[in-house]
Amino acid sequence: MAGIKAFVDSCNGTLDSVPDRYMMPNEAADVSRYAVLPIVDVASESFERDLVDACTKYGMFYKNHGIHTEDVMRCALEFFNSPSEDKMRYYTEEIFTPVRYCTSMMPSKEEKLEWHDHLQMWLKERSICNRDIGSEYARNIFKLGKRMLLVMSEGLGLRSNRLLEAFADMVLLTRANFYPTCPNPRQALGMEGHTDSGGLTFVLQDGVGGLQLKQGEDWYNVRPLEGMLVVNMGDQLQKLSNGRYKSILHRVMVNSKSSRLSVGAFLGPSLDAEISPIPELVSQESPAKYRSRTYRDYMHEVYTEHFSGKNVYVA
Repeated sequence: MAGIKAFVDSCNGTLDSVPDRYMMPNEAADVSRYAVLPIVDVASESFERDLVDACTKYGMFYKNHGIHTEDVMRCALEFFNSPSEDKMRYYTEEIFTPVRYCTSMMPSKEEKLEWHDHLQMWLKERSICNRDIGSEYARNIFKLGKRMLLVMSEGLGLRSNRLLEAFADMVLLTRANFYPTCPNPRQALGMEGHTDSGGLTFVLQDGVGGLQLKQGEDWYNVRPLEGMLVVNMGDQLQKLSNGRYKSILHRVMVNSKSSRLSVGAFLGPSLDAEISPIPELVSQESPAKYRSRTYRDYMHEVYTEHFSGKNVYVA
């Protein structure tokens, strides 16, 4: 399977219905309200206070980051526009392979497919030695993420490096997602509702829009803001904080007028790290809410068994 983009391109503008394999009836396209999210500025004197407040109250926020991102988006788009035979060299359903191209999530196991293709890469900080665009961006994400974790640790009343210790030899999963135009957005989903499996997620998106988050019982659009990263908590931080930092349910819409491109960077603990609530945050009044699992086992379970309706699958 070359991917949904190749299929849409092969129709040469004549595609007028959603193929049955991608049929996911929903009313999501009719959501018109927008989420009100804070902006956390890394250069602000109130950065630390604003960050902890955003993590605790919102779970998702905009970050003014100062990282050069235009070339990252350009390179991602060049990959998706490359010939199918070039992309298919990286096609695999093995989730831990260093470079993976795939469509939807795990197509051989899914009854219905999501309307996107993706390219993902696993990186460790010490293994980044190239000076290409992707490597430079990854270095900046590691740097920003570590700075945030120091602040977030203190926000929990812990030593500043306590979360970094729990993350151990942290890994970064970068994932570029391409969502082609869809003839009927009410019959397909770019990505079903889910929470992120890692620790911190940093998302670059173009100006098309399509990201939605759930607050309470309602879904809200996340407005794309130029020059901003969208940042949200992941499941591993929810586990480590014993629920004080919450990963947030979100999904992606498609539309009939424009394709959409995003690049997510998922900063997580070592794949072999045992992740459970930090002992200092567990007490008789606040018992441990989540069982211990390695990040690797957790990722494998999410990819192979829990494709839809994943709402903080951390218990």
